[in-house]
Amino acid sequence: MTFFNSEKLQSVQKANLDLLQQISGKVFASVEQLSQLQFQALRTATEENFDGVRKLLAVKDAQGFAELQASFTQPNVQAERLAEFNRQVQALIVGTQSEIAKLTETQVAEGTKQVQEFVETISKNAPAGSEPVVAAFKSSLANAGTVFESAQKAVKQAADVAQTSFDAAGKTATEATAAAGKAATEATNKAASGTK
Repeated sequence: MTFFNSEKLQSVQKANLDLLQQISGKVFASVEQLSQLQFQALRTATEENFDGVRKLLAVKDAQGFAELQASFTQPNVQAERLAEFNRQVQALIVGTQSEIAKLTETQVAEGTKQVQEFVETISKNAPAGSEPVVAAFKSSLANAGTVFESAQKAVKQAADVAQTSFDAAGKTATEATAAAGKAATEATNKAASGTK
């Protein structure tokens, strides 16, 4: 008598391979999106640097230099751009993690179902007197399932807390940068008006 169904085993292996391929696809797509985000940020920074040099070369007097310097000392634009880049990266990470979690949840549920079916088959065909061992095995499987579910919930909660903390930190940084930028602009304007 055999407890293993070779067709089911092949089906499980194929499902696991498909899952791995799907996860790999999600990871590669996320890496591609991250590369695009980085490339866009690099392109924007390079264009701004060349634009800044062009403006510097076009300055003809002290007043023009003071005005140009004032435009460079406004960190809120760069900080907002950096905060937006970080938000996009965080959204990409969270989205990828969520998609992979959904894929694995389905596979784990199917695997758990198959293990339970296997245990039921074994328990039906177990020799007399082995009931305590089968009961202990079933209990162990149930406990493992509970631990897995708890771990999944903890990971989701941790991701939610991290996202909330990231959002709060980003908002605080943006507000602080805006305040610093305003103060720098006021100081530059006072300095520029003093040179007239």
